[in-house]
Amino acid sequence: MQSAVRAWHTTMSAFVEREGCETVGFQKSMWQTVIDGHGIPLGAHIDDFAIACGNQPVLDAFRKRLLEAFEGTYEGPLEHYL
Repeated sequence: MQSAVRAWHTTMSAFVEREGCETVGFQKSMWQTVIDGHGIPLGAHIDDFAIACGNQPVLDAFRKRLLEAFEGTYEGPLEHYL
């Protein structure tokens, strides 16, 4: 049940800590982690996330966990970013 997963408010800080992410650079809105030997950079801007990974199954699993923690939708591959 998806609502049970969100029974308690999840913060971005809690999510990135649970995923083993480290802050990238001086901004507190970019992180990176390595899962099964594959790097995943994660950038956040207000209510949007941009994530990447060279291994599709690892990326899909990470995105699934992200969307289980936060209400959102997957809009497909990133085509442009301002």
